[in-house]
Amino acid sequence: MLIILFLSNSTTLTNSCASIERDYWPTNGWEKASFEEADLNKQTIDNMFEYIDSNNYDIDSVQIVKNGYLVVDEYLRFYTADSLHSVYSVTKSFVSTLIGIAIDEGYIDSINQNIMEFFVNVSVPNIELRENITIYHLLTMTSGIAWNEDISYYDPANTFTQMKASENWVEYVLSREMEAEPGLAFRYNSGASHLLSAIVEKAIGNTTLEYAIEQLFDPLGFEDWLWLQDPQGIYFGGADLQLKPRDMAKLGYLYLNNGTWNDTQIISEEYVHHASNATVTNTNFIDYGYQWWVYPTLDTYLAIGWAGQIILVLPGYDIVTVFTSSLPEGEWPFLHIAETYIIPAAIEGFVTPTTETTLSLVLTSTMFLVIGWIYRKKRN
Repeated sequence: MLIILFLSNSTTLTNSCASIERDYWPTNGWEKASFEEADLNKQTIDNMFEYIDSNNYDIDSVQIVKNGYLVVDEYLRFYTADSLHSVYSVTKSFVSTLIGIAIDEGYIDSINQNIMEFFVNVSVPNIELRENITIYHLLTMTSGIAWNEDISYYDPANTFTQMKASENWVEYVLSREMEAEPGLAFRYNSGASHLLSAIVEKAIGNTTLEYAIEQLFDPLGFEDWLWLQDPQGIYFGGADLQLKPRDMAKLGYLYLNNGTWNDTQIISEEYVHHASNATVTNTNFIDYGYQWWVYPTLDTYLAIGWAGQIILVLPGYDIVTVFTSSLPEGEWPFLHIAETYIIPAAIEGFVTPTTETTLSLVLTSTMFLVIGWIYRKKRN
């Protein structure tokens, strides 16, 4: 019985934040809290920064929001709070959010809508091969379109590079050969994400940026932004959005609160659930939702961009963490940082003297019960 009680206490730390009532919303800026007020262990977070410094990681900023308050707001190297930072592929998670909102508003039928309905005037060879691709397939990187951006950006065979050098990015992506039936295989594809941006524009009759301003940036109180457009003026759905780190944290906070912001449902709870949970299983430790990466072992989901741009959401601890970085390829310390420092800082913060005493009594009682059982077995 005592062991069950102990496990139950541990489980409550990882419950969803769905029922938490917020006492303010950071639309006009994040309110700050001390480590003590946020119940976060300061020494462990200090150790995190020592780890970053000792490994010479080119991390540009770190923000930790806990219980809705900004506890850590550090800018490293030459960056400041007013610096716009390229978020690279974190852009994908913003575009996914716009797709969800467009579905909520009725501009898009559903994630199962065929994508070619939005590109009837686009010149595409062998169009029949693409007639089974849906928005769902683009969101989950399972379109079946032949693509390779796992090699160096400067390699001529990199399809991401080829797309950006082409005169029409949408036509380039849709004209690629099909390497698999839609839905059968995961293939990371920034071109597919650009098609999502194009679909937003086709569906709403306005630019992706204008829709983002109307539905996300203004309601959440974003301060500033820049966003690259393709030769046709479509905002790039795969990368090249620039934001301030504190505003990046707001997207994570929107998802942490199941799509609600200041008592308004910005995006449906159902879409947030599917976007931030495993839809496609890649390996034993990493999955993919709707343009969000999912790590079930840490009970976390992330928006991830090249060179170390991260929005990390830890629902069980009511935490959103943002990193902006300028890391070279191959350096990616963030899961280690989350597992070794951020999560322990939250757990250690939960252990007040009263709780610590209770857990100590539980463990001590359990130990004596086990010793007594062993003693009786020996006597018998």
